[in-house]
Amino acid sequence: MRAILVGAGASYECGMPLVWEFTAELRSNVLRRLDSHLFDFRKQPAFRTYFQSLLSDSTLHYEQMVGKLETIYLQGGANAQIAFDTARQLIDCVQILLLEDQQKTTPLLAAKVQDYSGLKQLLADQLWVDVFSLNHDVNIEEICRFHGIPCRDGFFDLDAKRYGHIAPFKTLSREHLDTGALNFYGPEGGGINLVKLHGSLDMFAVEDKELYLKVAPPIDAPLGSHVTEIYRVENHSNGVCANLQTRGIGELFVNDASGELQFLRRSLLSGAHKFKERFEQIAPVAFFNEFKKRLAAATQLDVIGYGFGDRHVNDALVEWIANPTVSVNVYDPKRSESPPELLGWADRVRIFNFGLTGYCEGLGQSTDSLLSRARKQALEHARERLRQKRASCT
Repeated sequence: MRAILVGAGASYECGMPLVWEFTAELRSNVLRRLDSHLFDFRKQPAFRTYFQSLLSDSTLHYEQMVGKLETIYLQGGANAQIAFDTARQLIDCVQILLLEDQQKTTPLLAAKVQDYSGLKQLLADQLWVDVFSLNHDVNIEEICRFHGIPCRDGFFDLDAKRYGHIAPFKTLSREHLDTGALNFYGPEGGGINLVKLHGSLDMFAVEDKELYLKVAPPIDAPLGSHVTEIYRVENHSNGVCANLQTRGIGELFVNDASGELQFLRRSLLSGAHKFKERFEQIAPVAFFNEFKKRLAAATQLDVIGYGFGDRHVNDALVEWIANPTVSVNVYDPKRSESPPELLGWADRVRIFNFGLTGYCEGLGQSTDSLLSRARKQALEHARERLRQKRASCT
């Protein structure tokens, strides 16, 4: 059974940033707003100086910055609460900027999406395919919908009546999560199972985490509809916050169908303590458990665009690869040898120096015409210009 694990590099060719690229963008935006209403250092102005130095440290990427703030909180002391609040606000900034990136890069995704038709071939070879995603973006969802590839993400196509006036949502209840009764394809087959471990731009918890909502555009909606619907949710919240003259951190204020105030809690998971139970997290642990369960059933794992920087994921991979009957294919344009975490099993690790586009072309056995090569070069140049623009933020 073949499964796929995708990291940020899988979305890179579609315009979404890698960790250092995004850090430059985040650093520039937050430093410009240190004295705005985003952050409140009035009670502890010295912490503003520390936070500024943290943001300016070019040796740290944004998840490491969040991790530093988390550590201050865990250590207790006079700065514990301000560190916690600052970390939450920084993660909110990550969410907002990633959503902006998703919107701005939709034209590039539209130009690239046809290159991913090879994913259909996976379903010709096996009944269903598990795709484990560490990304917050919605590119896999958009790719599957564009190519008519059936895709389930654990949510049920049940009408969220109390919130349907805000945007179309799929739902998942606390009972489903606690019992592991998630909506995925099984032995009957049918399509791709998308398991998102670290939350998503379009996933929210509501009603004290008794209910989860995930944006669900109509199946015939044009490419980019996920972003459109997410902004509908954000805009609804902006209107409610304007009326209340307040806002929240890590959550959107909304009115349900009866007019009652509710809080949609963002699911994006970042920092250095994922799944360590030291902080409340909105991204459901049930999805990480589902990842480990489904990984155990795989005999081949195709790892695309993952830099092996998440310890909890690496621990699961090490436990899995100890089985002598399994193998790993790592797709990374710049990697020349097995990741250090897998060196003990290097004989079962193969390296391929291309990304998601090359992977899908191999699946679809496509022919590379002169016209398509010219098109690819144009898209590569466009992507490089985008990288340089983000880098210039420093």
